[in-house]
Amino acid sequence: MKTETKSKLLVWAVVFLALLNISTISTILIDKQKAADNQESFTIDPESSPLSGRYLRAELNFDQSQMETYRIQSRNFRSRANGIIYNLNHYKAQLNNELNSISPDSSIIADYSDSIGISHAQLKKVTAQFYLSLKGISDQEQTEKLEMIFAPLFRDNPNIQGPGRGTGRGRHH
Repeated sequence: MKTETKSKLLVWAVVFLALLNISTISTILIDKQKAADNQESFTIDPESSPLSGRYLRAELNFDQSQMETYRIQSRNFRSRANGIIYNLNHYKAQLNNELNSISPDSSIIADYSDSIGISHAQLKKVTAQFYLSLKGISDQEQTEKLEMIFAPLFRDNPNIQGPGRGTGRGRHH
């Protein structure tokens, strides 16, 4: 092979490797940024997307001062909510285990059910406090948008219906 051809091949190999390195480094940096964004996000409704600082900034047009308050309140909320959610999941698992045991104990079932209810109430309270802290730093327009974002947590769930609302074959008056 000629020296000129070898040189061209080496140049193209170096260019290819340089592009490969740039794309690898870019991918790492982008993944690192996404991980940081996910760490700052939380989900308030399982059927909605996680709320991140970036999402609130875009939706509510939070300024830098509001974002700083959001970050502090969000860390506090996540810390408290994660502990409650851990307990809630633990009680649900224990309830499931007891329900599926060979001889389920109705008093243990009642205790776990009560603990689930108490944990759920605690989670609602913590979420309400977080909402009020964000509402406290929002102007009127931001408050209206914030209300729409948090509304699913504080309204009836259309998938859960009480007596008399079904479409079954009950008595109709």
